[in-house]
Amino acid sequence: MNSHSMNSHSMNSHSMKKYPLEPAVALYCTEQIKDIERRFAEQSSAGTYSLMEKAGAIAFQQLTANWREARKILVVTGKGNNAGDGFVLVKLAAEQRFKVYLCHLADPDELSGDALKAYHQIPHRVVDKTNINEVTLSQFDVIVDAMLGTGIQGKLREPYLSTVKRINANKVPVLSIDIPTGVEADTGFVHNEAVRANITTTFVGHKKGLYTGDAASYRGRVKLFTLGIPERFYEKHEFHLFSQNWFSLKHLLKPRAMTCHKGLFGHTVVIGGFEGMSGAAILASTAAARCGSGLTSAWVGEQCAASLVNYTPEVMARSVEQSDIPSLASTQFSSTKTLVVGPGLGQSSWASTWLEAISTDDNSKNSAQVWDADALNWLAVQPTSHKNKYNAARILTPHPGEAARLLGITTDSVNQDRYLAAQKIAEIYGGVCVLKGAGTIVADDKGFQVVCPVGNPGMASGGMGDVLAGITGALLAQGFSLMNAAILAVCIHGEAADKAAGKGAFYRGLLASDLFEHLPTLLNP
Repeated sequence: MNSHSMNSHSMNSHSMKKYPLEPAVALYCTEQIKDIERRFAEQSSAGTYSLMEKAGAIAFQQLTANWREARKILVVTGKGNNAGDGFVLVKLAAEQRFKVYLCHLADPDELSGDALKAYHQIPHRVVDKTNINEVTLSQFDVIVDAMLGTGIQGKLREPYLSTVKRINANKVPVLSIDIPTGVEADTGFVHNEAVRANITTTFVGHKKGLYTGDAASYRGRVKLFTLGIPERFYEKHEFHLFSQNWFSLKHLLKPRAMTCHKGLFGHTVVIGGFEGMSGAAILASTAAARCGSGLTSAWVGEQCAASLVNYTPEVMARSVEQSDIPSLASTQFSSTKTLVVGPGLGQSSWASTWLEAISTDDNSKNSAQVWDADALNWLAVQPTSHKNKYNAARILTPHPGEAARLLGITTDSVNQDRYLAAQKIAEIYGGVCVLKGAGTIVADDKGFQVVCPVGNPGMASGGMGDVLAGITGALLAQGFSLMNAAILAVCIHGEAADKAAGKGAFYRGLLASDLFEHLPTLLNP
């Protein structure tokens, strides 16, 4: 099966039920989808209308397959091709003797092209056309969202805004055609409101916006249908962007040889754990040890070392005075060590001394590094001309707030285009950026990106980022490339969180330390 033709199942926004994830899928922007459709239409005698007929028929088939008892449906349409798909569905439902109500939010005179052709195919005598404000939504078995599709940019306006709010206020299940109205197809951002779909039936290719940001709360279960477009029309756009998960990446985790020893698997050093923040360093270093680092050390504040050893005696904890940092850096930093900088580091002069040493010491430049938390905040305030601001051997792991500080913009601006924000951070600061959040984006400084729609809402708790930093450092220490270590770490992290939450999806109350017991299983598939 081709990567672009796979069905990808995501989180159901109503019940929060998790669906099995398929292997890696290719993702596309709206312009790529349009180009694929256009080139196919140019070589097809049926043109683009045949695609609309197929899309509408598939949407109707999905409706009947997923809601077998449904007999009374409401289809809400706009004026573009998304509405045309809805008109085809209306025609088929009416022919099958469904009780169909059509709420057309645009004036029929605004229709053109394929959408107008599909509108004229509707058997008007058997379809009740009604004003959306005059209908009781709760009377329907299913509502079909065919309003705006992939063309939306910016805020929803009337009459769409009030209609979407009314749909979301009801408990009637929703099928969105191509993409939920209000979700931007290229970014996943929702400006003011969007339809909360149970199922999104999408066509031609997976839209990149469905896999990151706000879309996670609206997309429901995503199912792709390529409408019979041959593989050759996709070749021009293949391999630009992929969605990955643990199932698609676990083949990278090769079994260890029976004759191996700890010296083969690197040395991870966690730097952090200043006064009052011991927990972060404990979580990061324990995660590194649990994920196969040959040796794991923690260079921490005075109060942290004893607590760390008590929690994980396998970690070599060392209290470091501020005055000792320069000499420790010059003698202990080397290419044989992977540095994880930031968990519990704080913003004191102790932290600044560490970061200055790491940024300027020649030995540290040869080591793979993970920068997290306050290390990122320190980096954000360094002058643009700082000679060590760019580091091609580093993984940065910001959440949206930290990403905003790194870019000098607002958090809202980061979330409006997470793909762009991740790319800019990698280009400015070097190495790989892991922009955390729903649909974590991993981007390198050469323009390559991967999105990982993994994990669950239980991960919105303190310490989760520290565990991710430790996992990432351990994988770097074992010889994985920056990009592979980052992607693998994100996917292992998310899958461990799902296992910790269990089949009951116990998200509320999930702790970062709950992930530890699941890490060895995921590291040894």
